[in-house]
Amino acid sequence: MRAFRRQKGRYVARMDAGERAVVASVVADVAELLGAGRFEDGVPAAGPGPHAAAGPAHGAPAGPWTVRTAPLPPPDDPAVRRLLPDASRDDAEVAQEFRRLTEDDLRARKVARLRSLWTALVHGEPGWPDDAFVVAPASADDVAATLTDLRLVLADRLEIRTDADSEALYDGLAGAAEDDVRAYLASVYGALSWLQESLLAVMLAAPDERRPGRGRSDG
Repeated sequence: MRAFRRQKGRYVARMDAGERAVVASVVADVAELLGAGRFEDGVPAAGPGPHAAAGPAHGAPAGPWTVRTAPLPPPDDPAVRRLLPDASRDDAEVAQEFRRLTEDDLRARKVARLRSLWTALVHGEPGWPDDAFVVAPASADDVAATLTDLRLVLADRLEIRTDADSEALYDGLAGAAEDDVRAYLASVYGALSWLQESLLAVMLAAPDERRPGRGRSDG
């Protein structure tokens, strides 16, 4: 995996087929946690995903024409609760009412972003090499936000709560077996963190590119 760089008016990272399969599998797992069901087959299973040691999802979102009338409690799965946090820590009634009004829309928007990322990983970008993971500047904010969602779920599975937990993660994995689930998830978490950092770096280097009509090409 190679970091994002600007190329031909796009942000481009290099990922081989195995790396794309791993990330696409995590994307599909997180979408399923949010109630989307499994995305259609297109990438072989690449190893244990964030469902490892997971509880059941918090139910599918309401349909597009359904209006919730009852208060909505927080998700049972702590990873999903990181993706859909309480609006108020002090008032449970306010938090449940806010969920009733907004959670289905938030789930749907997150799932849509996950599906877009999954499609880009599985099918690639026409006219680009097979190992090119191509992000248009106008889509970069959504991709960065989706990478954050993936990292939040993996962080929950790895019991990362603080910066100190993150720093201690790899020290505690020294000598772990190659098929150890925790070691696998930690390596994916590290790769996604690094990939996101490189994407943010190219975004910050040219912030005007993400405005409509302001893109430019590097050749």
